[in-house]
Amino acid sequence: MALPAHVWDHFDPGRDLVGLSWWLYALASLATLTLLLPLWQSWRRWGHFSHARKAFTLYLALELAIEVACFALGRARIENLWLSHLAIPVETALIIRAFSYWQVDGLARATLYYGAPVMLAFWLPWGFGWEPLNGFSIGTESIQAVLCLAVACYTVVRRSMDDNGYGTEQPWFWIGGGVMLYFATFALLSPLSGYLLGHSPDTAISVFAVRSGFQILANLLYFLGMRCPPSPQNSGPFMSPPRSSPSFWWSRPGPP
Repeated sequence: MALPAHVWDHFDPGRDLVGLSWWLYALASLATLTLLLPLWQSWRRWGHFSHARKAFTLYLALELAIEVACFALGRARIENLWLSHLAIPVETALIIRAFSYWQVDGLARATLYYGAPVMLAFWLPWGFGWEPLNGFSIGTESIQAVLCLAVACYTVVRRSMDDNGYGTEQPWFWIGGGVMLYFATFALLSPLSGYLLGHSPDTAISVFAVRSGFQILANLLYFLGMRCPPSPQNSGPFMSPPRSSPSFWWSRPGPP
């Protein structure tokens, strides 16, 4: 989890390792490191992945890059919150595009598929003009959390209605569960952490620790989703197209 630069001002180097600040340091570092688990699976199995898992892998890779950069800048006491502002609309578009491939209904798939770039084009100028780039993201991060939570909930519930008892073998089940866990926590705690950071830093640090803990759990669910076996070719409308297809997987709302 990316920590704002000024959070590091509340770390006391003199505390022992059981101090709250150091627990936050450990949890935030572990939350970032556990992102490597699903990315490792993606690297090993990329050629067998569906469009959905490829799109979600891009989101995870961007999330890792942003968190590493924010961590390095934060430790150096250099303002880093602008990176999160830049990443939020792009990450949201990638998540929505990934879940568009898992839709059962054609209308839902087309809405999410084409809605992702439209939302990105709308969000970039609007989001940057709404909140200062050097401030904590409260509005845009909360909107991102609610939007991704709604998309993941709808996808898991809708796909479960047509499931034949093999949902736990499907990536949409585990990745959808991870997205719900991760963004449900953010929807609740992001406004609190932004407010508390300026009024009660010690309490804000506790909130950051809770967020990091849930992020670790979500990353483990993503890992399970990336480990799911590839769907067999030509076994239904939601399977991957043949490898001989000339279209690039990102360019069209074809099968996932």
